[in-house]
Amino acid sequence: MRYRFSALLLGLVGLGLVFGTSAFADKPEIDPTYANGQTVSMIGPQLIVNASQTNPNLYAHSEELYLLSYPAGTGGPITLLSGYQPQCNPCFHPGLPAPFVYHDHVLTGAPGLGTNGTASEFKGPWTIIVLAYNPAYASSPSFTPIKSADDIDAAEGAGVFLPINADHAAGPNPYEVDTGNVLICPTVSSHA
Repeated sequence: MRYRFSALLLGLVGLGLVFGTSAFADKPEIDPTYANGQTVSMIGPQLIVNASQTNPNLYAHSEELYLLSYPAGTGGPITLLSGYQPQCNPCFHPGLPAPFVYHDHVLTGAPGLGTNGTASEFKGPWTIIVLAYNPAYASSPSFTPIKSADDIDAAEGAGVFLPINADHAAGPNPYEVDTGNVLICPTVSSHA
């Protein structure tokens, strides 16, 4: 299983795509996204492929946009045993391998959350990081999705995610695949 994920992840990084051109047509998709435990809306009009190499300054100053993927097939919408349905259920972004099409988005900040929230971390460029929920965790009847970037490190340590980057081919963290891509997108608070 580790080999299968490693091969898929290398393909993902090699393709340099997570969000594809269909998401950037005349009318961009609006995706629900978690920020600090709340749902906001994200619009992804521009992807900079391989920004870590082609635009290192922008990449270095980008906050993380996490794609937390669910173990599932490639069919229609899914409902987990807990009753939860992923935000992208599924989203077939070109270049995104099938194991990652069922996913949630988690940002480090969003407007409207106040200076004591995550608004100070809100920036328009987002570095795309992929994680995969451990099937044992996601299939639990008591499953609760991660809805805050602040909870990701502890969840990695608790076995909530699979070590899909165990060989560190796509960054230093064994649980996270840094795609090297940057998404420029506006985000609006659910209160807007």
